[in-house]
Amino acid sequence: MRSLSLQPAVALVAFAAASGAPAAELGFTTDFNSGTTEGWGGGSEVYEPLPSGGVGGSDDGYLRVGNETFPGFLGVRSLEPEYTGNLLADGVTGFSFWLRDVGPNDNTEIHVGVGTALINFWIYTIGFQPPDDGWTEYTVDITSSANWVRIHGSGTFANALQNSDRLLFRHDVAPFGPNPPAIQADFGIDRIKVLPEPGGLGLLALGGLLTFRRLGRGA
Repeated sequence: MRSLSLQPAVALVAFAAASGAPAAELGFTTDFNSGTTEGWGGGSEVYEPLPSGGVGGSDDGYLRVGNETFPGFLGVRSLEPEYTGNLLADGVTGFSFWLRDVGPNDNTEIHVGVGTALINFWIYTIGFQPPDDGWTEYTVDITSSANWVRIHGSGTFANALQNSDRLLFRHDVAPFGPNPPAIQADFGIDRIKVLPEPGGLGLLALGGLLTFRRLGRGA
C-alpha cells in the first residue's frame, strides 16, 4: 500500500522531465565562465563576458551589460529552455542572481520579467539596485502574483508562467509599462539560478504525497 501511495507524487514530479517538451531546469545556473554570453543578450549596446571579477573573485567570470555611448533601454534576457517553458509544471518557484554596479554609481534599478513578450508579460515590482562595493545576491518569488504587474498583453500571471518565452532583467522605474526609461549606464550580473535547488524536488514529492493521502481520506 505504501508504494501505491507514492506513485501519484512521483508521477507529479517526474512528468515534466519525462515530457518531450523543453523544460526549465531546477538548479540550472549561468555563471559566465565559458567566455561567452551563454545565450544572454537583448537590445542594449554592450554584452561583455569578463573572465574575472565575478562573485567568486579574480578567477570567476560575469556578464557586463551596458549602454556606453548613448542612453537606451538597459537589460538582458535569455530565451534558453532552461529558463523558459511551463514554469508551473516544471516546479519552478523563483530565480536567484547576483548584481553589482561595475562602473561609477549609475543608480540603476533592476527588475525581473517573465511571460510571453507582447502577449502576456509581467514585471516584478520590487527593484534591485546593484551595489558599487561588491556583489549582492537577490531572489524573486513566482509562487504569488502579489509583487508582479502585467506590462504587455492580457491574461493572468499563472497563464504567463505556463507560457514563458524569456527571463528578463532590465532597468525600470514605476509606473511600469511596455517601455522602460532610457539610461546610459552599466551593471554586472552573475550566477543566475533557477529555484528551487535540485534537493528541493524531494520536498515537492512529499507535498504531493501528503495531498494525495488527504484526498484519499476524504473520498
